[in-house]
Amino acid sequence: MNILEIMIYLGRRGALERYCAISTPKMGSELIISQQSVSRWLINLERDGMIARKEGIRGYMVQITPAGRAYMERMKDELGVIFTHIGKISIVGCVVSGMNEGKYYLGQKEYQERIRTVMGFSPFPGTLNVRLRKPEDYQSKERLAALSGIEVGGFRKAGRTFGSLKCFRCTVQGIEAAAILPERTHYGFQMLEIISPYNLRDRLHLSDGDSVEVEVIPDVHTA
Repeated sequence: MNILEIMIYLGRRGALERYCAISTPKMGSELIISQQSVSRWLINLERDGMIARKEGIRGYMVQITPAGRAYMERMKDELGVIFTHIGKISIVGCVVSGMNEGKYYLGQKEYQERIRTVMGFSPFPGTLNVRLRKPEDYQSKERLAALSGIEVGGFRKAGRTFGSLKCFRCTVQGIEAAAILPERTHYGFQMLEIISPYNLRDRLHLSDGDSVEVEVIPDVHTA
């Protein structure tokens, strides 16, 4: 047990906004520590100015103080930096021309609507195709393939099946985009397809053979 776990417990019960009733036996049971340990934690946190306490009808009324809120926000920021650093996947490759498949598929209104719903942007009708060249970039794509990503569901249209996509929010040279792993593709594993609200070739002045870096911060859950 540590300070952050106790503060999270209190925060989940509304103690960031108001005084809330806390039963030390119940808190101990839910945190799997003794009632005596709960009492010590509350006494110490009050002493350190992290919480304020007052007597309630059936126990204590507890509220997280501004100092306690500042501690939690600092921990949130530090954890965000840590997980962003650990989770970031960088993939480098060169821009190549495709088979115009991206233009055809992303031109389907069903894909447009589904992508807009889950990603928050309407994709430019076409993909930026990035050919991977180094073993570490293949390994990075394998890491992506093992993650759940953000799913865009497939559909049937005019007797034809359009497969689902796994999407991962990313940036290409700092521009908002998403790496996609289609359920069905004619490209080999050496290709990474990128969608964006923008025509990335025009926006970044890219030509075939240009090197680009794709930075992905994926969902941490495995598929």
